[in-house]
Amino acid sequence: MKKQEVLFVAFGSLGDVYPLLAIAKKMSSCIPTTLLANEYFRCYAEDIGVDFYPIGSTEDQLRARESADLSGETREGRKERYENVIGKSYKAAYSYISEKVQQGIKFLVVTHGNLSPAVLACEAFDIPIIYTHYSPSQIPANYEDAILCASFYSDRSPWWIRHVTIPMQFMKLRFSFEVKDQLNAHRKELGLAPVASSWDHFIQKFSFRREKAIVPKMNVPAEIVLTPQWFSEPFDNRSGKYTFVGFPFIEEIEGEQETFVDSFIRAHGKPIVFTPGTAVEDVEALIEEMIPICRKLGSPGIFCAKHGRTAFDKLTKVNDVALLYLEHAKFSHLLPQSRCLIHHGGIGTLAQAVRAGIPQIVRPRMYDQPANGVRVMMFGLGGSVFPEEFFADRVADILLHIEGSQQHQEMITYYSDLVRNENGVENACELITSFLNKELNKNAESTEGCPAY
Repeated sequence: MKKQEVLFVAFGSLGDVYPLLAIAKKMSSCIPTTLLANEYFRCYAEDIGVDFYPIGSTEDQLRARESADLSGETREGRKERYENVIGKSYKAAYSYISEKVQQGIKFLVVTHGNLSPAVLACEAFDIPIIYTHYSPSQIPANYEDAILCASFYSDRSPWWIRHVTIPMQFMKLRFSFEVKDQLNAHRKELGLAPVASSWDHFIQKFSFRREKAIVPKMNVPAEIVLTPQWFSEPFDNRSGKYTFVGFPFIEEIEGEQETFVDSFIRAHGKPIVFTPGTAVEDVEALIEEMIPICRKLGSPGIFCAKHGRTAFDKLTKVNDVALLYLEHAKFSHLLPQSRCLIHHGGIGTLAQAVRAGIPQIVRPRMYDQPANGVRVMMFGLGGSVFPEEFFADRVADILLHIEGSQQHQEMITYYSDLVRNENGVENACELITSFLNKELNKNAESTEGCPAY
């Protein structure tokens, strides 16, 4: 019988890598697992005992970090970040997987996103691939989110926002394929035929050309959404194609930093925690409002950002607001002792606040962040304020309203209980294991009656 393995292929920011790392750690107790990711993330895998293989350089990862010249809010910025984070990893992932195939190893790939560095190898060698989706707006079939998000934020906007901009956003989500040319260049390098965008396929229905663009054939036995199903509403899942397993939390190890945090909280009271996310370098706009917000609310502040030390040190300190900088915080320890979390809207950070049972205020900018902010408001978990409206008075008013609302407090407690009583990592592992067991049974049936040598 062929040896079985599971390859977890991750890319993006630390927030994108953590979920697969958590699942890989759990799976490694029963089957050989390896995490394929940029060299930048090696230490995170090794710290928890997960085998690691690099498919990109640390320099490329750092070049893709958010900056004024490389913003995820622009088409050019997104294309450049795609090339550094994903494009340059296709060949390395392909070579690694090709070698596994030649060794006769039977394996499964678990990854996030249909542009993952693993998809070209999985297509070429017909390898089963399980897609994970981190938030509702990242589900390819979830076109409702474009309308939901735009309409929620635009209820007081002019008619052209409601009747032109919103429909155009829907069409863009449905048909856009910004990195098609870049992807096809990598496909050509690996000997694969080019692919077309949804718009190209639509136009071809009315074309008499003989040559049609191909649709990649992928072996996708399951698609996992790493959120609770309630959080994805109003997504239509009547097809049953997607399985919702809950938020995945990685097990964090207690360290000396927790003692330091506890001392700060004992001395100054419950803090307001600020974090811009792990992939963002331009943090000045958030940190400039930190002291005014804390002063307005009478609370200390903790700023947590891997790349935020320089901006924090430039901040003019004051005597009436206690401040603390942390490069990394164990949120499962810090947040339950905090008053509020103010963050960028990343799904992993959002989930930590829900589990901790504290209000959160989202300052969304791009990707799935605006839609995540909508759901924070929809479910009574907090507020959401775009950067151009993010000022101390506005933020303080939102938090005071939430704290003074019994309905908000009940909703925060209710959803916190739901999240703490589910295990997204374990549920995802059960689904993956179920598929592997089916494959084992298939192999056993196919070898029955074969002569022994």
